[in-house]
Amino acid sequence: MDTNQLVVSNGTAHQISPTRQASDVAGVCKEIVLKTAQNIQGRKYVRVEGWQSIANAYGCVASSKDVERTETGYRAIGQVRRMDTGIVIAEAEGFVGDDEKTWSKRDEYAKRAMAQTRAISRACRSAFAFVVTYMDAGLETTPAEEVPQDGFTDAPRPASPVRYQAASKPAPRMVDEDVIDVVAERVEPKAPIRKKQPAAAMEDGADWQTARFLKGNRQDKTSKAGKNYTQWGAFVEIEGSEKAEWLNTINREVGETIDALEKGENVLLQVAVDDYGRKLAAIRTSDVPTKHEEKASEKDIEWGSGSEDSNIPF
Repeated sequence: MDTNQLVVSNGTAHQISPTRQASDVAGVCKEIVLKTAQNIQGRKYVRVEGWQSIANAYGCVASSKDVERTETGYRAIGQVRRMDTGIVIAEAEGFVGDDEKTWSKRDEYAKRAMAQTRAISRACRSAFAFVVTYMDAGLETTPAEEVPQDGFTDAPRPASPVRYQAASKPAPRMVDEDVIDVVAERVEPKAPIRKKQPAAAMEDGADWQTARFLKGNRQDKTSKAGKNYTQWGAFVEIEGSEKAEWLNTINREVGETIDALEKGENVLLQVAVDDYGRKLAAIRTSDVPTKHEEKASEKDIEWGSGSEDSNIPF
């Protein structure tokens, strides 16, 4: 392209700067570029009609040639030529791959047409992308025909309080029907996925165990999800254990039994285990004495304490 373009006005030729000409072309072409732009996932991309209007305003024409089938798709070459001299000022390749979801099952003529359309848009972009930036209209310079229907996966999405995918008024279809229409889709809000906690399982080999109830407590709590619940705790001395331990439960029936127990009362209980540790699965009162009590009774008999048949004098 010439450094300075000649513009004829009232029969007199005069020169204008490239910056001034780009600004003038942007103003002239802005309306048609915006009118035909493709809105994909909230971003506006210039379509081939917009690129051709910019080329025409610069006194150029865009075309394609050498359409061919390759091992992986269809390829075409796009060119931008000066109308007055026929000089090629830009050239680019357009390609439609066999692996493209949208085009893999389309007829051959449609794939060849799209390859040409992409070649024309790409050639125009290489020559006139700077004009689009002069329009200052939030337009992307990537040709619309090259953008997937769902947009680019690595492109950041514009934030919006409305949960709908953006969609513009459908632009006129091209003669060869190779333009992808983007249809608005309602995005239904998804319920948060909650990880289901495994239920407490009975401890391996667990059976009813003899224990002595020492004390209990009761607490009203709120879960992270905002749900209110009650947790009971029982401080018990299980037969065969070296020390007493707290066992918790949120089972109301078990909790009510804990509330009714008195300190030192003999109980039978079952222990369950979940991801958070040992839990109290069941508890009930028992008349079976603990081994501590049995030893105490044997000691009393040995020394004659409390025995009416004892002849040992005091």
